[in-house]
Amino acid sequence: MLTNSQDIILKDQLTQTDIDQLIKDWELDPTIFNYLDSSIEVARFIPIDSTKLKNGHLLVSFDLLSDDLPIEQKLIPIFTIFDKNHLFIGTTARFSELKPQENIIETIFQSLCIQIKHVRAELVEVKKEIDRLDHAARKTTQTKELKRVTDLTRELVYLEQTLDDQTPSLDNFGDYLVENELATEARVQSILTEQRRITKMIHVYTDLLNSISGLFTAMMDSHLNHLMKYLDSAALVIAVPALISRIWGMNVGGLPGKEDKNSFWILMIVASVLTIGWGIFLKRKKYND
Repeated sequence: MLTNSQDIILKDQLTQTDIDQLIKDWELDPTIFNYLDSSIEVARFIPIDSTKLKNGHLLVSFDLLSDDLPIEQKLIPIFTIFDKNHLFIGTTARFSELKPQENIIETIFQSLCIQIKHVRAELVEVKKEIDRLDHAARKTTQTKELKRVTDLTRELVYLEQTLDDQTPSLDNFGDYLVENELATEARVQSILTEQRRITKMIHVYTDLLNSISGLFTAMMDSHLNHLMKYLDSAALVIAVPALISRIWGMNVGGLPGKEDKNSFWILMIVASVLTIGWGIFLKRKKYND
């Protein structure tokens, strides 16, 4: 527990026991915490019924852990419950950066800023990986790079869906604060602008990654076409001596050179010349490029 004063409770590493106690103390709907540590939780800003809170509201947003985990385990919901005199911010993860501020609303703002900072830091690393993959896509079609594209696409899909879901909730939260004169329009817009900025970054990076995925596909098709053209050209070259050997291998009479002891070598020279000439012709026509 980071803080537990009369008005503000900041609690990380939430357990079911902590939740049960909070539900009992503030008479909350227990369904609020059905998806306590799941990335499929829904971001929202809604009023809540509680005899202990006057005009209480619930804000659910998402933080992103820096741990080396799958993206669905890194996205952790943050539960913020407040009225004019009470505040609870809780999560099953750790948020050692969060400290109580001069008032309840500023403490919520700091929590949101920390969440946005964590997502932005992750996006910086994502951009570096996108740049690396973009460079690699022009030179290689290795399986490990294709797997990395898939993993990165998965991460961006989760982030995109989460942030798109969260933005309307923060808009509603901001409107509520301004309407009730709990925060200035400028203060609210500073948070919303940061939220929109990282949302735009995610959309841009998703499109960039889709273009890289398309480049990998195009490069694979190009390599396959090159291989098929090479094999077809090789088959055409081999077809020349094969045709000659089949003709002279016929079990019929009247074939030229049958009685000549040098005919085999003459035939080999003719076949070699024709094969080499046919190969040079294909090379000049670039049929094997």
